[in-house]
This record gives sequence, C-alpha cells and structure tokens, in this order.
Amino acid sequence: MGKTERKVQEFVEKYRMIQKGDRIVAGISGGADSVCLLYLMKELQKIYDFSIIAVHVNHQLREGEAVRDEEFVRELCSREKVPFYACHVDVEKIAQESGISLEEAGRNARYEIFSQICRKESGNKIALAHHQDDLAETMLHHLARGTGAAGLCSLKPVYGNRIRPLLCMTRQEVESYLEEKKISWQTDSTNLDDHYTRNKIRHHVVDYLCREINSQTVSHMAQTAEELGEIQDFLEKLAEEKMKKYCRKQGKDIFLSESLRKEEAVISRRIILRVLKEVSGKKKDFTREHVEMICRLWEKQVGKQVYLPYQITGERMYEGVLFGRNEAKQLDGPIGICPECKQIPLEIPGVTQVGKYFIECQVLCREETEDKFLRIPEKTYTKWLNYDRIENSLVFRHRQSGDRFSAHPSGGSKKLKDYLIDRKIPRQERDFLGLLAEGNEILWIIGDRISQKYKVSEETRHILHIQIKGGDIHE
Repeated sequence: MGKTERKVQEFVEKYRMIQKGDRIVAGISGGADSVCLLYLMKELQKIYDFSIIAVHVNHQLREGEAVRDEEFVRELCSREKVPFYACHVDVEKIAQESGISLEEAGRNARYEIFSQICRKESGNKIALAHHQDDLAETMLHHLARGTGAAGLCSLKPVYGNRIRPLLCMTRQEVESYLEEKKISWQTDSTNLDDHYTRNKIRHHVVDYLCREINSQTVSHMAQTAEELGEIQDFLEKLAEEKMKKYCRKQGKDIFLSESLRKEEAVISRRIILRVLKEVSGKKKDFTREHVEMICRLWEKQVGKQVYLPYQITGERMYEGVLFGRNEAKQLDGPIGICPECKQIPLEIPGVTQVGKYFIECQVLCREETEDKFLRIPEKTYTKWLNYDRIENSLVFRHRQSGDRFSAHPSGGSKKLKDYLIDRKIPRQERDFLGLLAEGNEILWIIGDRISQKYKVSEETRHILHIQIKGGDIHE
C-alpha cells in the first residue's frame, strides 16, 4: 500500500467511516476527485471487506460532455467490476421551477438520487468525493454570505450516513495520485466558467491565497474546519444536555425558562435554536436574527409576541417564553384573511399554506439568473420584491395601527389608511385586506400594488419571488 492509500486509510479509521459488511453508494461523476475516490475505495475494500455501488447522475446540461462522462464512468465500473447505476435528471428545469441556481438544483438532485439508490440497494452509507479544496471554497463562500461557526465546518468527514474519505487530500494530491497511477479522468468544462460563484472563489480567491499568501492555505483551512467541528460537536452536546434543565413541553408547545439567561450566550443561543427547530420540525431557515428576536423578547412585557418562520410564535410569559405553531390560521380568499387571524409568518424560501391557498416564496440571485431579471412578472398574484431591502421576518396579516405604504416612485410613504382612502377602498373592506408586512412597512397589498420602497431596481442583487396559488387563482 502506497503513501496516499495509507493516508486515506488512517483518515477513514480516525472517523470510523467504514466497517466490515458496509454497503456504500459512491457518487462517481467521472471527474478527477470521484475517480480517485473509486480507486481508493477499491484499495480499502481489501482491508474492510465492504460493498461499493457506483452511481452517476447525468444532469443533462452539457451537450456531448454529459453523454461522454456517463459512458466513461460506465466503462470504468465495468472494468473494475463495480455495480453501476446511471440516472438522468433535468437540472435546468428543476432550477427554473424552484427558482434556485443550477449548482443548488444539481446538488439537491444528486443527494436525492444517492439516497434512493442507497435504499434500493439496502445500503447504509453514501461516499462523496469532496476534498480539502472543496472544503476551503465552501468555508469562504459561507463566510462571504454570512454564517456562524457551523457554516465554517459544514463539510464534515462524517455527517449522518454520508462519508467523505478524501477530505484529507488536496485537489493537487488527488490529481498527482491519478497521474502517478496513470489513471485517466474527465474534465467538466463548466468548472472553468466564472459564471458560477464557486468557480470564482476557486479561480480567484483560493488561487490568490495559495500563490501570494501561503501555499498551504487549503490544508490550514481544513485543519481549522476540523477544530471548529470538534468545538461544534462539544457545544451541541452540552446544549442538548442543558435543554432538559430549561425546557418544558406543553403539548406541542415548548416553554423556555427565563433562567436560561444565566447561561453563557454561546449556549443559550444554541438552546433557543434547538427549540425553534424542534417546534417547527425543520432544520433550515432559522438564522441568528431569529435567535436575537427571542433574546430581545426577554426584555418585553408579558404578552408580547414575535413571529418566526413556519408559523411559529414566541410569546413572553411570566418566567419565560412559550413557543408554539399557529397552524389553524386560514385565508378566506386571495385578498382577505379571516377576522380572527392576526399574523401568518411566511416561510422564506418555502411554501406557507393558508386554507385552500399556498404562498410560495423563492429567493433569486441576480448573478446566477440574470436572464430572468429582464422579465419581471406583471401578474395580480405573482410579485417580485427587492430582497436586499428586507431586514426582518415577513408576515401576512390585516392592517394595524401605524402601518405605512409607499405608493410614490420616490419611495416616500404615507399612512396605509390614507392610501386606502385615496384608492376608494370601502371602509368595510379595509380591515379584511391581506397585507404582506415587515413590521409596520407594507410591502404588498394583496390583489393591488407593491410598495415602491421594495420595488426591484438595477441595483437589486437578490429578489423575493412570491406567488399565491390554489383556490380560484389561475395565472
């Protein structure tokens, strides 16, 4: 066994990635990293006696190249006697329908297919070919967009049933190993295209850091991510233990004791985040701002509430905060909410069900969907809003005291009441209008206009695509 094989074996053993009898689905694209993964796993098979099932996902994006890559992997697996699956998926269509980037659509599709094959083949693990350069690019991408410690160590050696045996190697080490063994691979032309954010980071940021700052940048970042991961695991375990002390279930709701405030912020914030995830049943879409909203609620009087994603409310109670979901709230129609409803927090991105209607929200990034920005929809129940201007959670509600609406192109606002009078909306209808609001700022009067303050402009980098569907709406 050579130096590279020993290095990977030690890494696999350190994180207990592979055991005898495992059935592992490996994602093989045909690129250098996945080909390296396949050959190194074949070497590890001699030690651990496990099964490999190779899965290739054809994204149907690169005319000619996609077919070439699939046939390359098919022949490779045939030669190495590895069971092989080829799956086709229209990633461009998925991206367009979901309003997400091609990168994200492709990644989601791959993970879903790997999981499906894993279940079909009674597999127990999924091997991914990420290496240290991938980790460094992900760290920088998350750091630039805004993240906490978890986002800086999100590519873990082991995460659930996913394993990453190559996280101990750099891209250069991967290619050097293949060249030494005289093993060929395919090059994806889109990896050279700076249209994709990750490629910009790879070609310009990471490359510059390695050339001009430190040639070991990538390895050092991997070491930092490993240490952060260990810290994260420790803090999460500690937070899980302390939740028993501060949390009390009340049916589907959770009561969080005010005594939590005695804990260090790094622990109390994690516990709040855990409560939000447990009440919602979701793992994503909660941010530091949502946690801070709860922290500020401690200072409010009893009865005050905050509205969070997935229809969660946090209500200030004596000696604590009660978290629950407002699942019973309904819409009577596309421009009206039933009288007893006060607030319906929107899931962004996601779908908020309100009676027989569905409010779909997507966030579009200008640099990845530039062509869409030339076709702003002019529909009654489909709107684009400037997501860069939105700072807090959005809610769907009735009007309330202090509401303001910007109808003038200059962005100046007036009282919503005055605007509705100018529009000659009958008084008996005003209290039942559906409004999309950020605090007292009204972004959209459903069935009518959007605020000029939140209108998309040439400077807009991110767009909130919001559409109401269902019921008698047919756009």
